[in-house]
Amino acid sequence: MAARLQGAAAMRALAHPTRIALMEVLRVHDTLTATEASALIGETPTNCAFHLRALSRFGFVEEVGAGPGRRRPWRALDVPLAFSDVQEDDQSRAAARALSDVLIRHWLERVQSAQANRHAEPTEWQDVLGGSGTVVYGTVDEVREMVTDIRAVLSRYDDRLRDASARPEGARSVELLLFAQPYTTAES
Repeated sequence: MAARLQGAAAMRALAHPTRIALMEVLRVHDTLTATEASALIGETPTNCAFHLRALSRFGFVEEVGAGPGRRRPWRALDVPLAFSDVQEDDQSRAAARALSDVLIRHWLERVQSAQANRHAEPTEWQDVLGGSGTVVYGTVDEVREMVTDIRAVLSRYDDRLRDASARPEGARSVELLLFAQPYTTAES
């Protein structure tokens, strides 16, 4: 199993919409200043600098040295962002739930926005973008294996995240979200 984010303090530090947004843009760009990040996520440079310093205290990002003038670039560190609500103490469980809530709201807002604007996409992209859902009956071990298999398929494209030269012509960033959750209906 992949390494997981541990500790209440680290999970609480990450459980903020601006910090999640900063981590996302830093995973796509090699380095960004607070000003550059602010233009990408719609926050002020001062707010971004504050949150970058907070993420730095918990080892999520680091300054990459001074640039020309007052330029202070940051980069994301290779810290696993996988986590579980299953924690050993109440504080860690509460922090994991808070982080999960922030992430789910963040993802769902982005899904709603993308779906509202999907008809503006070129036809070939409209054909492949969108959602799908599947219901399966499986044991804990089978569901774990399904998720692992799907992640393995997606990991084949990891090199393209930061290395633009690895991206084929016409490639663009596409977000794939996977949720495994109980499926209940009035009949089940």
